[in-house]
Amino acid sequence: MRKINFSLLLLSLLGISIFAQHPIRITAKRNAYRAADQIVKQQVEFKDPGSSGKKLSWDFSMLQPINEEYTLNYFIPDSTFMEKLCGLEHNTRYYYLQRNDSLWSTGFENFTTYMEYTKPELNMHFPFAYGDTLYSTFEGEGEYCHRLKLAVKGYTRVEADAEGKLQLPDFETVKKALRVHTERYYTETGKDSSEIRLDTYAWYAKGIRYPVFESIKTNRIKKGKRENEQVLDTTVFNNSNYYPPEKQLSQIETDSLPEETEEEATGIEAVFTEASLQPNPVTSNLYITYKLTRPAIVWFTVHTNIGIPVCQTPPQHLPEGYNNTTVKMNHLITGTYTLYVHVDDMVLQKVVIKK
Repeated sequence: MRKINFSLLLLSLLGISIFAQHPIRITAKRNAYRAADQIVKQQVEFKDPGSSGKKLSWDFSMLQPINEEYTLNYFIPDSTFMEKLCGLEHNTRYYYLQRNDSLWSTGFENFTTYMEYTKPELNMHFPFAYGDTLYSTFEGEGEYCHRLKLAVKGYTRVEADAEGKLQLPDFETVKKALRVHTERYYTETGKDSSEIRLDTYAWYAKGIRYPVFESIKTNRIKKGKRENEQVLDTTVFNNSNYYPPEKQLSQIETDSLPEETEEEATGIEAVFTEASLQPNPVTSNLYITYKLTRPAIVWFTVHTNIGIPVCQTPPQHLPEGYNNTTVKMNHLITGTYTLYVHVDDMVLQKVVIKK
């Protein structure tokens, strides 16, 4: 019975998707989910996502379709709660909360399974660009066939880990694509003791609201002999989906805009560009590389999640061009911190995870 419960729950969980000269950014204005939008998905043969980095090239032009196209529709399930959104695909409803520039998963339901996240999962925070990282934990409770209690628990790490050129299955070329890697790790699944890791890689194209391609890798994890060691046990499921850009239909406005009409970076993002935070999560030193489009005074501060400052770099008068700074974090305890980037009188914040 445990095996049956785990398999049915996993099938439901699998359906939960999700600075250069002109940096590729995921923003609320251009990429937030919207009621009345409809997009088309088609499963194609699996394509391994490959490595992370910049100036990459992905060729998905020769992938063969596996199943027929189907639609994913977004709508407001309760008109008295306009921040709650539902995505309907394959007879399953996936519920989201969009609030304060953040997108949260709050649960899902279908004919056999109901799951509500008592601790929602953070899917995205806008804006989001190459090198940005999010981390959250989630917990959920539900039922199978209104009889058996189910529970899930785990953590999610989201990183914009790659940029490059993308060749789609219809031979359309995306010159500027941003890949977002979501690692969803289940430490508890249903009544089963198995630990599961879902890695979802979603490619975004400039001017298109929703992803144009995604690859999902699902693995069962077992404990290693050493403390905290995780060992890949079984590959449970691999899947790739193509979202034809011309079939991402909106009832509100046209999302595909000519390249030259896209909004220009302003404020600090026009000065502080091509930022990279490595490694993130960090163990001791955080190495920050970036490009200034003009001379500026730059310094960095790190704060806890309740706003207490814990370290700061001295202000530096830096020239236009590429620069780098090291932030020492070895003395900090494990947790999530906010890195504030100070450029003259402007401030930008990013999330840093300390292991």
